[in-house]
Amino acid sequence: MLSFHEEFPLNAGRLAQAPQFSDTVHDIVLAADTLVRVAVPAGARFVALSFDGDVRVKAGLVDTALTLPLSTATDGAGSVLNPGIRRLPPAATHLCLRAATACKGSLEYWG
Repeated sequence: MLSFHEEFPLNAGRLAQAPQFSDTVHDIVLAADTLVRVAVPAGARFVALSFDGDVRVKAGLVDTALTLPLSTATDGAGSVLNPGIRRLPPAATHLCLRAATACKGSLEYWG
């Protein structure tokens, strides 16, 4: 798996703001309102999520729950809508994904 952080001179100036294309990309197809848990590849530390529809995401374990919100919740246990690029928590083994409508996308990982 390619590293997200590169050595000089690739980490200087404008190049540092654009990660290289990853060699570990997962294509994902989500059915409407269906939870999909995707195993995080060994050594992955960063993930970029790109979908053609709105997707809620939560990093967790194989049994982590994720439901679409039906009302306001302020307990801190929610999911993130269209998170973009994120650093993976060390304990996360899976990404939990759910969309209100069917959509397609990709998960791009770096070490």
